[in-house]
Amino acid sequence: MHAMTVFDVYLNDRQCCRAGVGADGVLSAIVNWVKLTGPAATYARRLRKPLEESRLHVGGLSKGTHHSWLERNLRHGDRVAIVVGRARTADRPLRQEPRLQRRAPEETAFLNVDLDIRSRTPLEALTRTLGRSVIVLHLGRDGRDHVAHLEVSMSAPNPDRPIRRFVELIKRLPRAERRVWDRAQLRELNIGIQSAATPRSYELHLDPATVRAAASVNAGIGVTVYART
Repeated sequence: MHAMTVFDVYLNDRQCCRAGVGADGVLSAIVNWVKLTGPAATYARRLRKPLEESRLHVGGLSKGTHHSWLERNLRHGDRVAIVVGRARTADRPLRQEPRLQRRAPEETAFLNVDLDIRSRTPLEALTRTLGRSVIVLHLGRDGRDHVAHLEVSMSAPNPDRPIRRFVELIKRLPRAERRVWDRAQLRELNIGIQSAATPRSYELHLDPATVRAAASVNAGIGVTVYART
């Protein structure tokens, strides 16, 4: 067997793997750091994905097959070293998958409705009182503010039912929790839409009664369109 280009990858001075794809192909070793904010963070919470992470990835592509040798979370202080060399053999990949053929694009569609709250007052009691039909996507601090991102556990073809359900729950809040709601800096029912290449235009209409219901609890209505990834 002829020698090939390989990556010897070290983490904190300990060798993790030797990656190589043979005489031709693609070989990559990537260190990245990601921190999501705004709509991207909201979407990540919906998918139960971390908002901040740093990772080491070692992979490659050859003969129509993706190879993966290493997927590792990194911490502050970790040291990564990559030695580019030549060798006759490489480590067996941990995972190999055929390269997927491009599929027809999905259509633009309504996803769901999130309730976004931002307040100077803690929101734990309010979210707890809304009940089990509400899913807490995120609850915590953002600087001096307290934030909550919630959704209702129902599937719906349009935003009307989720928005009205949120309004029903808010109207049932006890006086103390309703006071927290009324004093919040942000009370927004956010409609999520996943974009795609088709159709060329996409229309979404709210029933007038839905708009009046949101206004009755002083909630705004927003729209977030997520780009194709």
